[in-house]
Amino acid sequence: MTSGNISSWNVKEGAAFDAGDVLCEVETDKATVDYEAVDAGILAKILIDEKAGKNVPVGKTIAIVVEDEEDLAKLQSMNLDLHDASAEQNESPSPGSDSGDSSGSNANQTTQATKEEKMLSPAARHLLDNHGVDPSQIVGTGKRGMITKGDALMAVKGGSTKQLPVQPVTEQISASRQATTTTPQPAEAPEAAGDVTDEELSTMRKVIASRLTESKRELPHFYTTIECEIDEVLSLRETLKKELGTAPSINDMVVRASALALRDVPLVNSQKVSDGTIEENDHIDVSVAVATPSGLITPIITNADKKGLIEISTDMKNLALRARENKLKLEEFQGGSFTVSNLGMFGINDFTAVINLPQAAILAVGGGVQKVKVSKSKLEEIGFESNEVDEKDLETTTVMTVSLSADRRVVDDATAALFLQCFQSYMSKPIRMSL
Repeated sequence: MTSGNISSWNVKEGAAFDAGDVLCEVETDKATVDYEAVDAGILAKILIDEKAGKNVPVGKTIAIVVEDEEDLAKLQSMNLDLHDASAEQNESPSPGSDSGDSSGSNANQTTQATKEEKMLSPAARHLLDNHGVDPSQIVGTGKRGMITKGDALMAVKGGSTKQLPVQPVTEQISASRQATTTTPQPAEAPEAAGDVTDEELSTMRKVIASRLTESKRELPHFYTTIECEIDEVLSLRETLKKELGTAPSINDMVVRASALALRDVPLVNSQKVSDGTIEENDHIDVSVAVATPSGLITPIITNADKKGLIEISTDMKNLALRARENKLKLEEFQGGSFTVSNLGMFGINDFTAVINLPQAAILAVGGGVQKVKVSKSKLEEIGFESNEVDEKDLETTTVMTVSLSADRRVVDDATAALFLQCFQSYMSKPIRMSL
């Protein structure tokens, strides 16, 4: 984080506060955090209010705090204007700056026009150099006064430029020069078919765009996909609903299965550090993408491999609720070792995701789809190569497609395939998640 926005001041100028009181709220890259007072005091002066509090650099002074009323009175008696006046000085031009700028601009335009009048085509330059003719005495008939090969031939043959059509070309050059020096008038915008509302891009969306662009540019992504039959997962959820009145979501089970697969294949739970080495994370902390009005944020289920489904479900509900309210703490959405992005609830069957830096992989989860397959008993009876299948031998199953995006510098193809096989094993037989 290099800058932030001041959302609101909770303490007014001249008001006292205690240690731990929230002085103001600061909007960071991904959340709104409280700026708490370290010691008790009085807020003497607010230097940057909500209106001016956009993209405030980290470390910039935003207010003045004093210890007691006596110091406050001394500060007020000074009658200091502590606001930064540099911006105002930059906005107000110094006397004569307009004339200086315009004269400089005119000089540049004059120089440019002179160069344009002496422009030669390669063929014309070759002819004039060979015959020793001064090009400054020739008026070109080409575009923007360029001396063409025809102009050069006429000058060489005639030995003079008086026979050239000087007047029409001069008028053409003058009109061209006037067109380049005159400020163009903006064209009238066509009327919109309906009302258009311009919405400022949030800080979070700007950061997301920057980091995802960096990830796609710097990390060599590759993708592997597998299908998981989740009939037993759906059956387990129905049983838990009947017995407990509630049940973990499909996404909770995906988080649990991902954590166990990371435990089995720890290389996917790694990252490449700046010195070129691969660092395996000690903890399995699964980041889960959550959509908020401001953009995507990834709250973290810490030590997900050591938590049961009920605990993961409880943590996920709490984190998702506070994420949508911009109430997450920094440590709750920064520092995960692996990310899960689930769009199945939006009707998306399959997709690929961009790796969340500095992690090495991200799992994109689609929704369940009904598919027809030959029953297992029939396959055992006739063998996989036989075509003797009747309609009664067919059955439906719910299939979920997942795609792993991985950093090829850290995870190779075989490792990615092994991870997906482990994940598929846990999702097809959820009883294994309790082991």
